[in-house]
Amino acid sequence: MNYVFGIDVGGTTVKIGLFTTEGALVEKWEIPTNTSNGGKAILPDVAASLEEKLKKRGIDKASVKGAGIGVPGPVTDDGVVNHCVNLGWGVMHVTEELKALTGFEVKAGNDANV
Repeated sequence: MNYVFGIDVGGTTVKIGLFTTEGALVEKWEIPTNTSNGGKAILPDVAASLEEKLKKRGIDKASVKGAGIGVPGPVTDDGVVNHCVNLGWGVMHVTEELKALTGFEVKAGNDANV
């Protein structure tokens, strides 16, 4: 079976869902959004939570086909966030950073659109 993650980054919590590639929800959970230090820990915290969930469920990383992430700010087509006031982010390449942390393909968009 293959899986994907859906991630919704909010100012107080990050909501995460693990889905099959057919769209069935396997599990959902949330973690606190750590906005200290300019929000630098947010994506590493998300990556650690994804890894922990895969380990807990015995799912091989090769079975994960990607992750989609919604963030509260404008996002360019190539996954760059230009400013997220409530997260403390200035310019951040969300897709590149999360991909580097997880190894998964990542797509990013404004949370109201995704």
